[in-house]
Amino acid sequence: MFAPYRRLLAQPGVPHLLVTGLLVKLGTPVLSLALLLAAVDRLGSYATAGLVLTGHALALALCAPLGGRLADRYGPRPALTGYLAAHALAYALLLLAPPALMIGAAALLGATTPPAGSVIRGAWPRLVPASSLPAAYAVDNAVNELTFIAGPLLVPVLTLVVPARGVVTAAGAAVLLGTALLLASSVVRQAAPTPPGRLRLAGPLTHRRTLLLLTIAAFGTFTFGCLRIATVASATTFGSASSAGVLMGLLSAGALLGTLGYGARAWPLTGGRLLVLLSLAEAAILLGGGWAPGFGTLAVLIALVGLVTGPRDAVVPALLADHTPARYRTEVFAWLNTFMWAGYGLGTAVAGRLTGPHDTGATAFGAAAAAAVAGAVLAAVAGRLASPLPTPAAVSAEDPSPESDHLADN
Repeated sequence: MFAPYRRLLAQPGVPHLLVTGLLVKLGTPVLSLALLLAAVDRLGSYATAGLVLTGHALALALCAPLGGRLADRYGPRPALTGYLAAHALAYALLLLAPPALMIGAAALLGATTPPAGSVIRGAWPRLVPASSLPAAYAVDNAVNELTFIAGPLLVPVLTLVVPARGVVTAAGAAVLLGTALLLASSVVRQAAPTPPGRLRLAGPLTHRRTLLLLTIAAFGTFTFGCLRIATVASATTFGSASSAGVLMGLLSAGALLGTLGYGARAWPLTGGRLLVLLSLAEAAILLGGGWAPGFGTLAVLIALVGLVTGPRDAVVPALLADHTPARYRTEVFAWLNTFMWAGYGLGTAVAGRLTGPHDTGATAFGAAAAAAVAGAVLAAVAGRLASPLPTPAAVSAEDPSPESDHLADN
C-alpha cells in the first residue's frame, strides 16, 4: 500500500518540495484565525474585523491568477522573488499601520500573496514521472487537509505565549520562509518561462476541458460550504450546536484517509470516470445525511463524505496537470484556488439562505447533493471532450519549443 509513496519520496527534490508546501499552506489557516483575533483587539468590533478578513480573502482570490500568470510568463523564480519582497512589505504595513488602514493593508496582504502553492502544484509533472503523479497530488492534498486541521489548533496554543499580532507575524514568517525555500529548490531554478506572445487574456479559461474541471472544483467547495451550514443546523437539532465541530473534524479526517488511499494504488478507472463515480457517491451520501435519524448516523455519513471528497480533490489537480495547455502550467492552479474559494463562498451563502433557525439542515444537505450531481455531470462532459494526444511530429510542426502545448487541443 505504501510503495507508491516510498517511490515518490525517493525522487530527488520531493521531500524539499513537501516541506516547502507544508510551511506555505500552514500559514493560511493560521493567518485566517489570528488575523480575526488581532483585528478584534485593535478595532474593537467584530463587524469591522470581519471586513478585514473579507478584504484579505477577496484580494487573495481575485489576484491569485495574476501571480500564476507572471510565474508562467517570466518563470517562477523572478515572480516568486518579486512577490516575496512585496508580501514582506505588506506584512510590515499590516502590523504597523493605524487601525483606520487595517482593511486596506489586509487587502494588500492578500493581493501580494506569493503564488507558491500554484508553483508547487505545477512543478510536480516536471519533478516526478507520470506514474507517481497520483501519489504526488494525493500527498499534496493530504498536506492541505493537515494544515487546515492543525492550523486553527495552533492559534490558541500560540496565543498563550504571544499576542494575536505575534501569531500573525508567525504565520507570515511561515509563508515567507516557505517561499524562500521554494526559490532554492532545483525544480524552480530550472523552470523555463513561457515563450513570449503565447498567453491569452483569459488564460486557461479559454480551454474548454480546463474550464469544466475548474467548475467541478467550484461545485466541490460549494458542497463543503453547504456542509458548514448543514452540520451546525443538524447538530443543533440533535441537542448541541458545538458538536458541529466534531462533524467537520470527521469530514477532514475522512478526507485525509481517502486522499492517502487514492494515491496508494493504481486505479482501473481513468481519472475522469473516477471523478464521476466519486461525485455520484458523494451526492448519495449527502442525501442520506439530510435524513439521518441520529447524531451517530450523521457522524458516520459525514466521515464517508470525506472519504470520497478527499480522492476527488486529488483527482482534479491531477487531471488539470494532464490536460491544461503547458503554457498555463502554474496559472491554472492559481485559478483553481479562485474557483474553490468562490464555490465555498456561494455554498455558505446559499445554504445559509435556505436554512431557517429551526431547520434540521436537510435543505442544505439537499443543495450540497445537487451540486455534487452537477459536478458528476460536468465530469462526464469533460470526459467526452478528451481526445488523443497529437503525435510528436504534429507537435514539432506546430511548435518546435520544448515547452510545446501538446495538450492544447485536448
